[in-house]
Amino acid sequence: MDNNKDYLYVDSSKDSQQTKFKVSKTSKIEYLINEKKYSKALTLIDESLKNDSNQYYYFKAIIYDKQEDYEKSINFFNKIKNQSCEIKSLKSKVLYKRAKISYFPALEYKKALELINEALNTIPENQDPSEYYFLKGEILEALKDFIGAKKAYLIAYKEFEKLKEFEKQIEYLKNTDDTLINITGGYYYNFTPTNGMIVNLVKEPENEHDSDAIAVYLDKEKIGYVANSEYTLMDKVKSASKLKNQISDNTSAEILFVYLDEYTIARIIF
Repeated sequence: MDNNKDYLYVDSSKDSQQTKFKVSKTSKIEYLINEKKYSKALTLIDESLKNDSNQYYYFKAIIYDKQEDYEKSINFFNKIKNQSCEIKSLKSKVLYKRAKISYFPALEYKKALELINEALNTIPENQDPSEYYFLKGEILEALKDFIGAKKAYLIAYKEFEKLKEFEKQIEYLKNTDDTLINITGGYYYNFTPTNGMIVNLVKEPENEHDSDAIAVYLDKEKIGYVANSEYTLMDKVKSASKLKNQISDNTSAEILFVYLDEYTIARIIF
């Protein structure tokens, strides 16, 4: 058999006579890959496809993907000159799988973020990226980037209106000159905040746990406290300790929104 020509197969017909037909090298390679005979497939690729670089790189990338050697697979996908939608789709999936391994069990979060971002930049527009964004959210959470994680999760769940609202919240917190507080303890008081609610702030200098405590009331019913712990504070928010000398006993605040599903943000009404 001439190694430089198509492979010659033999088939048995119903009348027991042999019929010969040719099978292309690429079909033979695909057959070997499907049969998980990767070493033979790689040998055949090296022997027959060196003059067809795109096919050579393509089959190498496919085999290394199936062998879970994602670094080599990505490397060969990158060498393909014609980056068609099919190639981009396959490459983005390999990048996603490599990112998952970098995230867990490797715990290489920065590497995982680079890979998932590359996957998102590679994935064709007609392919749903939700799964990729969900992984990105998990990676960003591990990196303590809770704002980025929130955005990624909202995109993953296709909550685009909520994403717009969240971006408005970010912009407001970045640029506002309002005096802001975070209201904590709503869970314990069975309180569900609503945007636009007006609440009253009452100092509690006799509070046995915190002499700087400022209670928050809605219609004479206590619904929480002004945050005064490093675990409940964030940028742009004033603690009860810093606020207590700036407010009177009749100070009110307007609830603006719940930020990052955790902080009930209100602005002081002077």
